[in-house]
Amino acid sequence: MSGGTDNEGSTGGRERSLVSVLVVDDEPGFADVAASLLESRDDRIEATPVESAAAALDALSASSYDCVVSDYEMTETDGVELLETVRERHGDVPFVLFTGEGSEAVASEAVSAGVDEYLRKGAASDQYSQLAGAVEGLVSRTRGERRVAEHLERVSDAFCEVDDDWRITYLNDRAAEMIDLDAKELLGERIWDLFPQTTGTDGEAALRKAAETGDPVRFEEHVDRLGADLVVNAYPTPDGIALYFRDVTEKRERERELRELSERLQLAVEGADVGVWDWNVRTDEVRFDERWAAMLGYEADEIDFDLSAWEDRVHPDDVGDAWDAIEAHFAGEVDLYQSDFRMRTKSGDWKWIRDRGRVVERTDDGEPLRAVGIHIDVTEEKERERELQRYRRIVDELPESVCIYDADGRIALANDHTADVLETDPEALVGRESRLVDRIRAAGDGDRYDALVDGERDSLAGTVEVDLPGKSEAIVDYGLTRLVIDGEFDGVLGISRDVTDERRRQRRLERTSARLEALFEGSPDMIDIHDEAGAIVDANRAMTEALGYDRDEVVGMDVWDVDTELDPDEGKRLWKGLETDETVRLETTFARADGSTFPVEVHVRRIDVQGEDRFLASSRDISERKAYERRIERENERLDEFASIVSHDLRNPLNVLSGYLRLARETGTDSYFDRCERALDEMERLIEDVLALAKQGEAVGSFERVHLGELAAGYSDDAFGSAGDEDPFGGGASGDETSGGGAKTAPIEVEVDADGEICADPGRVRQLLGNLFRNAAEHGGERVVVGDLSDGFYVEDDGPGIDPDERETVFESGYTTSETGTGFGLSIVQRIAEAHGWDVAVTEGERGGARFEFTGVDRPDPSPQGSASPGETVEPRD
Repeated sequence: MSGGTDNEGSTGGRERSLVSVLVVDDEPGFADVAASLLESRDDRIEATPVESAAAALDALSASSYDCVVSDYEMTETDGVELLETVRERHGDVPFVLFTGEGSEAVASEAVSAGVDEYLRKGAASDQYSQLAGAVEGLVSRTRGERRVAEHLERVSDAFCEVDDDWRITYLNDRAAEMIDLDAKELLGERIWDLFPQTTGTDGEAALRKAAETGDPVRFEEHVDRLGADLVVNAYPTPDGIALYFRDVTEKRERERELRELSERLQLAVEGADVGVWDWNVRTDEVRFDERWAAMLGYEADEIDFDLSAWEDRVHPDDVGDAWDAIEAHFAGEVDLYQSDFRMRTKSGDWKWIRDRGRVVERTDDGEPLRAVGIHIDVTEEKERERELQRYRRIVDELPESVCIYDADGRIALANDHTADVLETDPEALVGRESRLVDRIRAAGDGDRYDALVDGERDSLAGTVEVDLPGKSEAIVDYGLTRLVIDGEFDGVLGISRDVTDERRRQRRLERTSARLEALFEGSPDMIDIHDEAGAIVDANRAMTEALGYDRDEVVGMDVWDVDTELDPDEGKRLWKGLETDETVRLETTFARADGSTFPVEVHVRRIDVQGEDRFLASSRDISERKAYERRIERENERLDEFASIVSHDLRNPLNVLSGYLRLARETGTDSYFDRCERALDEMERLIEDVLALAKQGEAVGSFERVHLGELAAGYSDDAFGSAGDEDPFGGGASGDETSGGGAKTAPIEVEVDADGEICADPGRVRQLLGNLFRNAAEHGGERVVVGDLSDGFYVEDDGPGIDPDERETVFESGYTTSETGTGFGLSIVQRIAEAHGWDVAVTEGERGGARFEFTGVDRPDPSPQGSASPGETVEPRD
């Protein structure tokens, strides 16, 4: 029973419905937090966060939501304006204003606009539990009101509700009209007092049982006070019982009359396999007999005496034609109504019914009052017709000419293809002499067609030349078969096909075979020919050389022995789908005899080789193109990375700049402009780092002999020697706060412990050292050492070092642990190293700081003839 509970207080197995909530707040991250907290307070709530009024309206247009929770003060609009737009576009969706900017004026404006609930953020100790409760209450009330409204709109029967004491608490207009009393007088009355004749009846017992068990009941009762037969449906509710009742007095009377008529008609149809119907055209009441119902698999009492019992079962594609036939008969256009249509049986199948009937009673104006008729099951007849049509359709759709000839060789029946070939209609060919039969009779010794007719042979096949419209001496393959039905000759079935084009194409292929052979062997591309099963039947020299096999080894291999990506079944489906001379292109991978692989572009073409299907595959090594594509793909990925870094990391200094500009306008304090300038400096440094990072993926310039120690010392002098009190990495004077806000930096002491030379691009090496020095300064280092390694060099600082768990991620763009860093410096270092072909690793220095080791570094040739002055271009040693 809807809404009821069992003895343990359960909801009778009914699932609790979910509540979908749209949370709107333009404060970054707040909508997500609010949505999560709402869901944590009530597991029925599914909350969707959006961060603007426009996004909220888009979401409401795309999906339906049970409730909207919105902030009041937003950038684009306020919560009240959003409420008014929601009401205008989406109706009475429950709307809660949940705001931190509250006042009596705001609350008054919201209530006037029709807000369903107004809550202040932080006004309660557990504000989200209060918000979840408000949402659940609003949604439950709205759903209940909608269900009641929808139900009452659908009710066409008389309806009333009684409480546990059997007193009437509600009744609709139809019920008041039927009882013929004022509704106000009936409210509060016990139904047993209003209808005392029902006391002790089966109806009373049924109602009391329903109230006791909670199960709905249906019964029919004659009520003397109303003088009517009522069909009553009773549904227990938590507060009593809901009663739906319908007056069926007239229907029962008509049923009795129709029953008498049925008995009379029964004699007329006794023994006939037909169903009878009798239709009151004015009331649309139709009486169907047992055979009518049984024809569709029903008992008679399962069919309503209403026209809809017929109309609802007629196939939707047929009901229009049936009504057209009925209307034509009603209008007097035909004496008898007849229509064939499909009807749905009780099992869900469809039966073909032939419906015949006529009007037997009309008004003085000629309007039909009553019609009677019969249903006949013609399903088997329709199946036979459809089977004949199917065979005819198959014959007509065949790409060959199909005819039946009589004993004299004249055409008795021809399909559409025959008519198309002879440029006429199938009907016009009947009785005409066959050109094909004439040619068959003229060819060879004796009349082979007469031998077929006389039964001396059962079939005949061959090839002849026949003159056809628009084509002389057409080459035609034919087959003739003697037809015998019920032991008697019934004609000759002939099937023929014009093969002129095929035969001529075959001859052309033979003529070009020699040319193709020369092209095959001389082509620089790999070419192989395989059959439909995938077996390679031939391969050219370029193919065998590229794969490392002899020709005898390649011939006999399957295609998938060479093509590592081809699935045998998929390959066969692909080839089968190709038309002759059709080509398909694909990219795949070939395997050489030594096990190595290389990418190829393959063009597969289906060809006809002396009547057999073959597949010509022309393949080309595309290793260089694939390498180029990979380079382009890497460059695109790097550009995407730069775009995401800039869009993300520029947001913070922009926000700082925006905030201080607003404070400067509001307060007039000049010191805020200083902070704005530092934010701009930070943005400028960020942009410079990103641009430097973008350039590191490019190939390095020419390699020169670079004395690492001298370059490091020179860079140190440039960066720190003339800096004075200024931070060489963009900060303020020594001891002042940096643009990052609070961190102090001082010039770095650079110790050079490197005597060796390396082959490198000196400009890029300076960028590498500069970023490492900056990294040390930003993380509190005071001293940096640059020294030699056996196959490279190292840069070590005395800062806090890098945690071993983070050494794999420090080179990622945007990674930083410094408040002033951009997170690009070490990424730039890695890119410069990769551009030189070096490896870079992070370890711990002697003083606990970070140590960056660069290995795989080339040294200049130490021989005298290979020496060169610093700055001269050199070739790195292998």
